Amino acid sequence: MRKVLLLSGVLAASILPAQAASIKLDEQTFSTLDLTLRITGQRLGKARSDVKDYTDLSIRRATINMAGQVNKYVKFEFEGDFSPNTTARGSHQASSASLNDGVITLDLADEFKIRAGKYRVPFARANLTSSRNYIIPTGIRWGVGDGTNGYKAPSWNPFTPATLAGDRDTGISFWGNIADGLLQYRLGIFDGKFDHTDTKLGQKDNIAYGMRLEFNPVMLGYKADKGWGKADSYLGKQNVFNIGVAYWAQKWDDNAGKSGTAKAWAVDALYEQKFGDMVPNLQFGYIGQTSLPVTLGISGTKPKTNAYYVMGQLLYDQMVGIGKPALAARYEYSEYKNFNDLNGQKGKVGRTSVFLNYYVKGWNAQLSLGVDIVNPNGVMKQYNNNKGKNFTDYTIALQTIF
Repeated sequence: MRKVLLLSGVLAASILPAQAASIKLDEQTFSTLDLTLRITGQRLGKARSDVKDYTDLSIRRATINMAGQVNKYVKFEFEGDFSPNTTARGSHQASSASLNDGVITLDLADEFKIRAGKYRVPFARANLTSSRNYIIPTGIRWGVGDGTNGYKAPSWNPFTPATLAGDRDTGISFWGNIADGLLQYRLGIFDGKFDHTDTKLGQKDNIAYGMRLEFNPVMLGYKADKGWGKADSYLGKQNVFNIGVAYWAQKWDDNAGKSGTAKAWAVDALYEQKFGDMVPNLQFGYIGQTSLPVTLGISGTKPKTNAYYVMGQLLYDQMVGIGKPALAARYEYSEYKNFNDLNGQKGKVGRTSVFLNYYVKGWNAQLSLGVDIVNPNGVMKQYNNNKGKNFTDYTIALQTIF
């Protein structure tokens, strides 16, 4: 009987408002499935004086997402990634399959859930936001590369804490929403970057700890985003005012008698409210990291980083032709202190992005056209064999979710 129900569910797969195919076995057992594609065409400026501008065509995202539940208590999420080029500027890699997310959730109540697997860490809002919900499609820290395809920088990412896989890590978290989302809490433990590695970053059992608290003034009529993941914009569907603070810590050791605890903290906010046909969106975020491993530092010092961004979008929530137009802009800044790669000098990078977004059907069908202007400081240019320079990239991006 169960096989018959499954076959019936597949044959009668319906398209949900979020453009996901639904397989339903009974009232409590179901799943959804969708495919996300983002394809870009770019004119990339020369990041060094000894290279030339060039044109690049890439598949930036090709993911399959599945989510559902066995019953009302046991739920799951899966994201498989088949993208040949996800973040690197102008690089061409062979397509390969990898696991972005694999999660099992024990949903005991809105106030208390247990989440286990590989997933986005409970840190900055930027780390919790999927690239398919970006108002700036080139994402965060755009422009970094190997010195030819982009500016060369220390390997440490100032926008993410010490994780195994960028915004993601493997761990277990306890989280929930209190008073209809007035307060959301997340507490977790993770493998982190320094747990039993084969490098001089961590030879011992060093577990990472992460936490995030969010405040949503629902008493003022704002709606809380009560899920784990976030979005850059809600495209006029709900008014949101969200403030978040986060902390991350993990001990490291160099297997030579030196050790310490790397710490990261973040504060961020998002405001979006519809006024008639206009939907303004404004957000900012700051991320600081300190006491990083001495292996990365100059003369035994502990490096640290700072990063912040300010961004926003103005959406006209009426159809113009076949879609709704919006203008988005972002400025981000990052700096590196006491890194051996930079001879202890302070490296700085500023980036300004402006994009025109055209939402044919929300995030499910989106066209973006814009520019990124990247400005490394003199220290970063010297790190690029004294040939680094400011550069400007032009991007057209197409996204569909089905």
